[in-house]
Amino acid sequence: MIGTELLLGEIVDTNATELARMLRDIGLDLYYKTTVGDNVARITAVLNLALDRTPVVITSGGLGPTVDDMTRQAVACATGRKLVYSQELERQIAARFRKLGRAMADNNKRQAYIPEGSLPLSNPVGTAPCFLSEDVRGRGFIVSLPGVPRELEYMMANTVIPLLVERMGGSKTIRTRVLRTCAVGESDIDRVIGDSMTLANPTVGLAAHSGQTDVRITAKADTEAEAEALIAPIEADLRRRLGIAVYGVDQETVPEVVGRLLTRRGLKLAVVDTLTEGQVVRELVEAGFGYLIAADLQAADLSEALHAAGLGAKVDPDTDGFTLATALARAVTPADGVGLALLGPLNDGINDNVTFIAVSGAALAQEISRRGRSRRLRDAEADYARHWLVIQGLDWVRRAVSGQLTSPVDSK
Repeated sequence: MIGTELLLGEIVDTNATELARMLRDIGLDLYYKTTVGDNVARITAVLNLALDRTPVVITSGGLGPTVDDMTRQAVACATGRKLVYSQELERQIAARFRKLGRAMADNNKRQAYIPEGSLPLSNPVGTAPCFLSEDVRGRGFIVSLPGVPRELEYMMANTVIPLLVERMGGSKTIRTRVLRTCAVGESDIDRVIGDSMTLANPTVGLAAHSGQTDVRITAKADTEAEAEALIAPIEADLRRRLGIAVYGVDQETVPEVVGRLLTRRGLKLAVVDTLTEGQVVRELVEAGFGYLIAADLQAADLSEALHAAGLGAKVDPDTDGFTLATALARAVTPADGVGLALLGPLNDGINDNVTFIAVSGAALAQEISRRGRSRRLRDAEADYARHWLVIQGLDWVRRAVSGQLTSPVDSK
């Protein structure tokens, strides 16, 4: 991706994402993505490095008419070719301007220069000519496309993708399955399935998020059916190893999965919450499961939570956090459902960053009371901490209702 404005953060690079998706769809592996500013020497160096690493290089940007549009010169330098002027390209550019009802300025003639021997790629939706330039040393070729997203997407779909498929001898298929885990650490998952990440096809990789870690399985094959067949045994093995830590697949979220589970079991959920400012219930509502909420008791501190749950003076506030959380969960549990209590920080000078989560209900084989640590919610990472607590609370509801409290991947 070429353009100083990308390095300065002035615009978001959506082209890289779109290119990655389109290349994935034809089974062409994407090994590297690089962003470089508007400097001929640096662009040339990046392109030379790219050609040393892979036979197919695609550039985006730097094909305009201004002095800082340097892609043409850099591609010529990297592929060992002279930059030459094309009368035919000038005619194409002028015709495009006439179609737009505008006169072509003299500086637009810069766009008619391309590396000698290049294959021009017609751009009917913009004024910047595109081209394919072969490296004279045989390392591969460079396809240069506009930086305007609309033009790039059109050129990729209508010209570049068919060209790449032809040169590949036919398209391949890359399929991905994502096993989604929550409330377990990336290092713990690596401890259990690390050996699987040495596979060649399918490949297995991890991606950590707030409160969650995705396990990505990617297979490449001639057809979708063949790719799915490669994924299936690896997925089965990973599910066996990870157990209940896997809550869903692909785009599923924890609130969606928990909501569907409670619905299937005919259970309601009551929540007493001093941690997330109502975010647990809010995320269930946003996922379309607001009808499951039997009670939503938000509280600023322990004393307020005890009164909201109807316990008041019945429970000694100096009791340990496990007992308090369990008592709160029991107090709010509906007859036809589950009670969830998220308690803390206790602000006693010792436990001011300790949290307690409890799940209770007659439908459960066993109550759960868990202790954890969280950054203080008043700090700069409050949103991150709250989201992590929401995920953990809903995950313990899921585990309790499913009757599987622990998995092989849980921290020892």
